[in-house]
Amino acid sequence: MRSLATFVVLAALAASPPGAFAAQARKNAAPSESAAMAAWISAFRKAEGLGPVTADPTLVRAAAAQALGMARAGQMSHEIAGSFPSRLKAAGVQAYAASENVAMGQTSPAEAFEGWKASSGHRKNLLMSGATRIGFAHAPGPGPRGTVQYWALVLAGPEPRADQPPPGAAVMPGFWWGSGRP
Repeated sequence: MRSLATFVVLAALAASPPGAFAAQARKNAAPSESAAMAAWISAFRKAEGLGPVTADPTLVRAAAAQALGMARAGQMSHEIAGSFPSRLKAAGVQAYAASENVAMGQTSPAEAFEGWKASSGHRKNLLMSGATRIGFAHAPGPGPRGTVQYWALVLAGPEPRADQPPPGAAVMPGFWWGSGRP
């Protein structure tokens, strides 16, 4: 019976117009959802002595592209739509420090946020000291037991100023800006 249900879901997804997932991802990248996520993250950061974050439209687009890429592939991965630095660059994001949280299967933005808080690696990203802005989005896609939500959160520091050195050096452990690692 489970395989029949999986077949029905996959058949429905395959029959969906190509833009259906993209339209849903745009809907799920609503400014109000990013603003709510920014408020939750800011309150969490304040309790840890850190500054607030605000929703950033460029980061929302980057998060939406990642959520949509995962949904289309039916797989949660940081690399599904390209490396994190290359995806940020393609989205027009300018930052010296950035991080990303992804998730799959949670049923609400609040549930995704609570899951990230409970995971040490994701929690570290939420508490990134230089973070000042975020982008948040989700998109529906095939999962192990039917359609699930794929979640993406991008956090970044402020946009570079003209008097700051150009990007290219390692800016935080595990993250390099540009086309590959040094």
